[in-house]
Amino acid sequence: MKTVVKYKKAYLTESECIMDKYSIKNLSKEQKELVFQSKYDYYRVFNTGLIIVSVFSYLCFFFTDCGIFGRFAYETLFSRLFILLPFSIFMIMAIKITNYKVMVISSYLMIHIIIWCTDWATYLLPDRQHAITGMVIMNLIFVCAGFCAPFKYSVIAHCLLIVDIAIANQFLHYENLQMMYMFNLPCIFAICVMHYLMQRVYLEQYLTKAKLQHLVVLDQLTEVYNRNKLKDISNPVTKEFTFSDNTTVSVLLMDIDHFKQVNDKYGHDAGDKVLSQLAQILKGVVRSTDYVIRWGGEEFLVIMPGCSIEHAVRVAEKIRSKVEESENGICKITISIGVSVCDGGDYHSVIREADIAMYQAKNSGRNCVVTYNPGGNCDERHV
Repeated sequence: MKTVVKYKKAYLTESECIMDKYSIKNLSKEQKELVFQSKYDYYRVFNTGLIIVSVFSYLCFFFTDCGIFGRFAYETLFSRLFILLPFSIFMIMAIKITNYKVMVISSYLMIHIIIWCTDWATYLLPDRQHAITGMVIMNLIFVCAGFCAPFKYSVIAHCLLIVDIAIANQFLHYENLQMMYMFNLPCIFAICVMHYLMQRVYLEQYLTKAKLQHLVVLDQLTEVYNRNKLKDISNPVTKEFTFSDNTTVSVLLMDIDHFKQVNDKYGHDAGDKVLSQLAQILKGVVRSTDYVIRWGGEEFLVIMPGCSIEHAVRVAEKIRSKVEESENGICKITISIGVSVCDGGDYHSVIREADIAMYQAKNSGRNCVVTYNPGGNCDERHV
C-alpha cells in the first residue's frame, strides 16, 4: 500500500490509491478514524433519535404490564422508570461529545441497559411468554444502531446479546431457552453481514465524496492546490487563517522569470512541463504541514504555518537555488520570490505584501528572494 508522501496532499493520498478497493483494511489507522468519525457524524442525529424512540417505547411497555396484571402494574413501575437515569446521562453526552468511539459505545450500552431493564420488568411479570417478541424488537434496534457504528463494534455489541440471554435465563428460567438461541443466532449472523455490507457501501461513498472534494481544490496540471484551498484554511467571514492561535504563518509568493518567452519559444506544452517540474521541486522542499498553491499562470504561493520569517527565507533560498540548478529538458529557468509574515487579520494582506516583495525581486534583477519590510523598504536577499 502506498504511503503518504512528504507533501501534504490532504488525507486522501492513500485513499486515491485504493479507489477501486473499497475495504477498511486498506486504509491507514488515521484514515480509518476519519471514516468512522465521518460515519458517526452523518448518522448522529439518526442514532440519537433511535435511542430516544427506543427509551420511549420501553416506557410505553408499562401499559402492556398493566394489561398483563389487569390493573396498575406498580410492581414494574420502578424498573420501567429507572431507564430515565442512564438515558439522561446519554443525552447530555450526545449534546457535549462528538467522538464516535465514546458515543457508539454509549449507544450500544444504552441498548443493553434497555435489555437489562426489560429483563428486570419481565422478572416481575406473572406471564413471560412474550420474551421472544421482545427479542425481535431488540434485534431491530441493533440493526438501526449499526448505521453509525464500525463493523467491529457492531459485531461485539450484538454478540453480547447472547450473553444477555444466558444471564437473564438464570433469573427468568425461560421455558423456551433453546428457541431463544435458535432465533437470535441466525439474526445476529444476518445483521452482522448486513452491517459489513453497509460499511463497505459507506466507505465507497465516503472515498468518492472525499476525492471529489479534493479535486475541487486541486490544480490538474501541477497537482498542487488551487486558490480554492484557501477556503479550507481560513475563516469565511474574517478571512483569517484558521491555524492554531499565536501560530506564525509565513508566505512565499514566486513567479517564473520570463515565462512568456518560454511559451513563445518552446510552446505551451513545454511551458506546462516547466510548471509541473517547478511544482515537484516545491513539494520536495517544503514541509508536510505547508500548503503549495498554484496562484495563477506561472505564480505559486506557499503558506507555511508555524514558520518564522527567518526559516521561510532559508526555504525560499533553497527553492530558488534548486530551480536555478534544475534540468527540465526544455530550458534553464529562474524564479523571483517574495516573502512575508502574517500578523493576523485578512490573509489577503500578507499575500499582497508577498506580492510587493516579489515585484521588488523582479525589479532587482530577478532570480532572488526579497522579504517584505512593513517600513516600506524590502530586504533583498541573494545567494
